Amino acid sequence: MDRKQFIKTAGMACICGTAVVSILQSCASSNYFAKFSVAHKKIILPQSEFIKIEKDNKQTIRKFVIVKSELTSFPICVFKISDSKYSALLMECTHRSCELNPQGSFLMCPCHGSEFSNKGIVQNPPAENNLISYNVTVENENLIIHL
Repeated sequence: MDRKQFIKTAGMACICGTAVVSILQSCASSNYFAKFSVAHKKIILPQSEFIKIEKDNKQTIRKFVIVKSELTSFPICVFKISDSKYSALLMECTHRSCELNPQGSFLMCPCHGSEFSNKGIVQNPPAENNLISYNVTVENENLIIHL
């Protein structure tokens, strides 16, 4: 195999490998899109959206839920920090505006690998700025995300 053919073959292998990984990640998605309502630039999210009921009626607590609203250009990831503390983060990478992927207790950019904590703080570059976050208050059984 000559040099030109080798470079062409290696390039195609990289492209195909990246495509396969992306497809597998999207198929394995277990992100939960929460049900919510909107009133006066506030998203009202029932705390019960963090409860996942398994097939055997066992309840587990989700670490995060995703809110997809027309009020924002990207979805919002709401992390449950503790029983009374939550963080709401716009899922837009501050590096190149790619949509972030939740990875359990942090967010990761699929474009360039930036990582952000569940409070929106940059953990891994190339992003240098923290995520846009929204104030979250608890009222009765609801979370109020103030946009």
